[in-house]
Amino acid sequence: MRVYAVVPVAPFEPEAVITKSIECFKELECDNFTFEVYYVIDSLPGDKRDLHWELPDNFKILLRNTSRGRKAGAINDFLKEITDADYVAIFDVDCRPAKDYIVKCVAALEEDDSAVLSQGYRVINNMSNVLTKTASLESNFLYELNQSLSRSHNFFAFMGSMVVKGSFLESETFNEGVTDEVFDMLVRMYIKGKVAVLANTAMGEQAPTTLRDLYHQRVRWSRGVVESFNRHVIPMINAPIPFIRKLSWLSVIVFFFCQFLLSPVLLRVDKILKLSDGPLEFVKLLAAGIGYMCLMTICGFVAITQHVTSSKSERKPLIRSDL
Repeated sequence: MRVYAVVPVAPFEPEAVITKSIECFKELECDNFTFEVYYVIDSLPGDKRDLHWELPDNFKILLRNTSRGRKAGAINDFLKEITDADYVAIFDVDCRPAKDYIVKCVAALEEDDSAVLSQGYRVINNMSNVLTKTASLESNFLYELNQSLSRSHNFFAFMGSMVVKGSFLESETFNEGVTDEVFDMLVRMYIKGKVAVLANTAMGEQAPTTLRDLYHQRVRWSRGVVESFNRHVIPMINAPIPFIRKLSWLSVIVFFFCQFLLSPVLLRVDKILKLSDGPLEFVKLLAAGIGYMCLMTICGFVAITQHVTSSKSERKPLIRSDL
């Protein structure tokens, strides 16, 4: 069995973050299959990063002198390089997967013939302030929700990392003209009658550490959801799939624009207590959670406005922790 991993890297990603990613990926379990890792790095003129490392034989660097298609373009260029993949793992550069991540995701796919995509539990690994701890509350809520939807093969949204069956990607490419290429691919997958599953493993990812970064990230994600609804609503309605999957897809769309209504569900006292260092931080997290959900709703309506006015929703560089 051959498994390939691809890590698209934007021009603004710091060299230190790439180095940390390489160190993490060297530790992944891959004894039972052939495993290769490709870093597809956008390196534009004037790039001052040192993009050369001493790498194992199964690690490769592909440099692109363009940002065409952003993440989608990088993945599509990578897919042109391989022809014999049984599974393809797709990671963001800030992802820090558990050692058994790929093994568990592949096992989850092999247990379910109808599934072509899998993902593990998303863990926020930079909980350094109230904002990132609040993001952790959201991540935990979404995991529990997705876990229940996955068991019944309903639609649930992926962010960041995933493992995809190579046979599915032989006939599919990522859309380079959309704001959120991953969400777009997920919707097309469900329309074709395929499903996604959750694996019993974890993925560490970084949450935005500033309100500015959080705002720009969530506007972009919401813009991708708006575009997806506009592009796929008719095909989804006509798709020969169970009605409950169509309803759960619509619920995900609505979720992006009415998140404040879920504040009571998200802000569970037991979860906040686990993250709090004391009574004062408990109050801060509770207030931050309410504000967080309201901000997410605002980002949704900003995305709708951008879509209606054909304004651009650009991918902004995030402030990364050295993790």
